[in-house]
Amino acid sequence: MIRITYLSEESTPWTPRMLLDLLRQCHLNNPDLGLTGLLVHGNGSFLQTIEGDDDAVDTLVAKIARDPRHKNFRILRREVIQRRLYGGWSMGFQRLSEEMLKDVPELENFVLDDFNPEYLSENPVAVESLLQKHRSQHWDPLLRELDARDNFIIELRNALAGARQRNEMAGLLIESVIESASNGGLDPAHVELCRAILASLRSPLAPDLAGLTDAL
Repeated sequence: MIRITYLSEESTPWTPRMLLDLLRQCHLNNPDLGLTGLLVHGNGSFLQTIEGDDDAVDTLVAKIARDPRHKNFRILRREVIQRRLYGGWSMGFQRLSEEMLKDVPELENFVLDDFNPEYLSENPVAVESLLQKHRSQHWDPLLRELDARDNFIIELRNALAGARQRNEMAGLLIESVIESASNGGLDPAHVELCRAILASLRSPLAPDLAGLTDAL
């Protein structure tokens, strides 16, 4: 198995709906491909880690590199791995904010404007601190092993992590609806997307938004 971490920028600003569509595709397709990972988005930039079988990861990363919605694409590292860091998530997701950065002591001098490919490619410590910060919310391996001793703790952590993901999706959904309303209303496809995500938010058993696959 391998893990690839890359950086890129938006070619044009991504709307909440575009992010929702991206995450839906990840949750729909990645389980069949055996892919897991984490996506951090902020300041018009992406930091993503993808792990799985060599061919599957290389194929997906090559596809992303060709995607015209991305620019300034650069691979930070390609690692051969023995175990996954994000095994519980077809794609963990976090939107970066100044408030979140205050919770990372190692990034006390890091501001949201620094979240861009140029700065991060020259500051590997910042990259690792960002990934570690969010990885702790997506089943860090050591925590996973420790928690395995107590099934109640496993279930509680899984529920909390799922709630974080649903909260992110809810925020995107609200922004998307506001954006569409200001542009004249929702189209039928958007309405269906809203219904699917609303159904997943209501489900206590959908930490990875699996319910979207049935509704869409």
